Amino acid sequence: MTGPSPRRLKTLAFAVPFTVYVAVGYWLEVRNGFILGDALSRVSAAQSVLFSRDPHLAAIGFIFTPLTAMVQVPIIALSPLWPVLAERALSATVMSALFMAGAVVQVLSMGIDRGLPRWYTVTIATLFAVHPMIVFYGANGMSEAPFVFFMTWSVRRLIMWMVDDDVHHLISAGGIAMGLAYLTRYDALACVAAAGLLVGGTTFLRAPRPPRMRRAVLDLIIISGPGVAAFIGWAIASWLITGEAFAQFTSEYGNKAILEQSGVTQPGLLGGLSFAVVCILLLAPALFPLGIWAGFVRWQRPRWAVLIPPVAIYGAALVFQSGTYALGGTFGFLRFYIIAVPFVATLALLAVPDGVFVPAIRPGRNALPEPAVPSTRFRGGYAAAAGAMALCVLVAGWGMNQPRYAPQEYALGAVLHPEPDSIDPVTDREERIVRTFSTERRIAGYLDDLDLPDSSVIVDTVYGFAVVAASRKPKMFVLPSDPDFVRILNDPSVRGAKYLLAVPPTGRGRSDTLNKRYPTLYDNGADVATLELEIPNDGDGQPDWRLYRVNEPGPGM
Repeated sequence: MTGPSPRRLKTLAFAVPFTVYVAVGYWLEVRNGFILGDALSRVSAAQSVLFSRDPHLAAIGFIFTPLTAMVQVPIIALSPLWPVLAERALSATVMSALFMAGAVVQVLSMGIDRGLPRWYTVTIATLFAVHPMIVFYGANGMSEAPFVFFMTWSVRRLIMWMVDDDVHHLISAGGIAMGLAYLTRYDALACVAAAGLLVGGTTFLRAPRPPRMRRAVLDLIIISGPGVAAFIGWAIASWLITGEAFAQFTSEYGNKAILEQSGVTQPGLLGGLSFAVVCILLLAPALFPLGIWAGFVRWQRPRWAVLIPPVAIYGAALVFQSGTYALGGTFGFLRFYIIAVPFVATLALLAVPDGVFVPAIRPGRNALPEPAVPSTRFRGGYAAAAGAMALCVLVAGWGMNQPRYAPQEYALGAVLHPEPDSIDPVTDREERIVRTFSTERRIAGYLDDLDLPDSSVIVDTVYGFAVVAASRKPKMFVLPSDPDFVRILNDPSVRGAKYLLAVPPTGRGRSDTLNKRYPTLYDNGADVATLELEIPNDGDGQPDWRLYRVNEPGPGM
């Protein structure tokens, strides 16, 4: 075999995308200030674990699943030496670049595992790596990158398991990938369930009759048990510490509460499903044609079942997101359908004839026999499948520029093609989105310059996470994750607090703890503080801030 060895090829497939994604993230976040809120909030959570007034692991929070923030903890440890790791969310970029580069390796490995032509495998993996959504979410620090990685890893291993029945694949796909996937995103639970049905049903159908049920249950436990354990364990930990087992759904900081606070209306079942279908087609317009072609190529052939894992696992994620949005449980974001991109890449690899599979470590008793001669049917489909994947790359670039379907991505136009003199309202909003959190960075700089002692500024993290993340003195802030937060908030002057950082008590600001404790704080200081500074916000969807100086304690206090 000419060219680099599979190991070297995989090393390159990781190193090159990782470098590119980090470079793109640096350019977006550090050079242009384009930072997404969820990424920055995870940075703030990781920062609180190490550098808050009371460093502890529970400061990571229970609204988001923990893995994306926990991976950043060792990176954030370097932020005193390089502040942009926290201030500009660069630690989140390193995290997402690691996982998305890993996803590229998994896509490449799908072709190598099945002995596909080297040029074709590299072409599909490259097209996947340069897909605009993959580049953007490999660079911006969001949870999409680890989710895509764990799903591609699971699907790759399950494809191999369908062929060689090697239990090592189930251990990798379920024992590691599925369990960690749930700690990345809640919608992974649908994939865990789909994997359990797939593996349990397959084992039951192909095992000998007497022990088939026992074997099916054992395989189901291997593939889905770790994901279920992660689900139960995370819920118990959240309940013990916060009193809420599913804070993402029941807390006033969770998605449901945010939707209500933001006044977002439900799209309705038909409207929500239509929106989801359009998003999927914007990201992967060749998904359905490639699926049909792959089914035709494999119809009535011995290894037709390799099509089932991607349809079951990726499909479960898309169905879950589509249904959740249609029922009003989440936002209409294009990124929620990003799993369509590895789905179409996997189908492109399955829509061509198999080569010689890599040997299994320990083939199971239900392993399929190796064909005497690799199939030569439909070899003309290589160029067509690669062209279909290339079409997805082009269409997605256009789709990400549509505000209706890509409200978080279309502002990239203001970075890629700046128009400072434009009076177009759409361009103006793009620029405001890019400027999001610039005001919070200025507030952090102002407070840093005051050289305040620890525990001086009380702020809630509903909006305040961006201020805390940008500060070089995070211990000056009193946060809801601190054990003494309520005591200090109830009596700020006696307990040494100097400032209250307030947001309007409207929209999401209604859930801000300072507004709940002092309902008139933003308007008049609620008789506990005096207005020192008002800061209009330059960012999109961000509040105008007011900094109140805490009144000195009265006589006898």
